[in-house]
Amino acid sequence: MTGETPAQNNNEERFFETGYTPSASRFVLIDITLFWKLFAPCMEAVSAKIKRARIQILLSSTEWHRHYKSKSSGNIVLAESAYIEHLHELKTAKSLADQGYNILFAPKGIFQRNDKRFDIFIIKDHLILKADLKCITSKNPDTIAKRIKGGSHQASRVVIEIASDIDRKILIEALRSGVYKNELLREIFLFYKGYFYLLPVNLVTSKHIYSTIK
Repeated sequence: MTGETPAQNNNEERFFETGYTPSASRFVLIDITLFWKLFAPCMEAVSAKIKRARIQILLSSTEWHRHYKSKSSGNIVLAESAYIEHLHELKTAKSLADQGYNILFAPKGIFQRNDKRFDIFIIKDHLILKADLKCITSKNPDTIAKRIKGGSHQASRVVIEIASDIDRKILIEALRSGVYKNELLREIFLFYKGYFYLLPVNLVTSKHIYSTIK
């Protein structure tokens, strides 16, 4: 498998505001006030070195339930509880950990009623990116394109695991349709036939996509 590090985006990383007010919910399993105290310093740090150190504090907090530690990369998958509603999401998160990313499932309590509810934070080095997870069993290119567009409304990164034997060229056309005139999307993290691809939108729309995906 192959993979690359997501490009840094300082504006995207600062998607929480200083005046953030945690939402109240009886389903929240982690102390959201504590989460914010751990998370906010990561986003506010100016230098990569300080941000990296603060991210390590966030990841090492005993508040999290560790679902997985990759034997190959040493990276981990964390969540606020031992329960993950959708098992395919945990499977994809584990695959991301194997590719060198730390994965933190977004605590439910951070979302307000009208917030975009993305699934995970993808963490690597000093970068924290929000992403939506999609496991797609359909071989219909229109369905795949719609799932990509739907995911982009939740986060500018979409992680797609293709759980079908869809033909490579048909998949590529589906990807290109999903990013067409889609100003919300920046990158697709793709798992397909045992390979991992990090696909910026400009690569998907270029002719090089045909030589990239095997």
